[in-house]
Amino acid sequence: MAKTSAIVFGIIFVVAGVWGFFSSPILGLFVADTVSSIIHVVVGIVLLVVASKPAAIVTLRTIGIVYIIFAIIGFMSGVSVLNIFVVNGAANWLYVILGVVIAVLGFSSKHEEMSSSAPAPQI
Repeated sequence: MAKTSAIVFGIIFVVAGVWGFFSSPILGLFVADTVSSIIHVVVGIVLLVVASKPAAIVTLRTIGIVYIIFAIIGFMSGVSVLNIFVVNGAANWLYVILGVVIAVLGFSSKHEEMSSSAPAPQI
């Protein structure tokens, strides 16, 4: 489950990040600036790179928690996350949903599922 989740969310983040370079607000709802677009592209690439590695589980957990933190800071400030990138109410709620879903996927994945995908050594 971690591999598939990392691939799916990796693609979503890369597409959303690239889209953010050309259109803001995205879908008429989510504000995007250059920094947030770069962050989303980098997160997407990281997810795609670690998708087939045991680190995918920890990466999903970490990204989920970070996005929840982004949402909390965004709700508290209203307009930016640590004055680094802009947010709005829709983006904050999206970060809550993404953070919870990604974290749950990471915490519900088992390390055995990642290690079982490797072929057993032949003796």
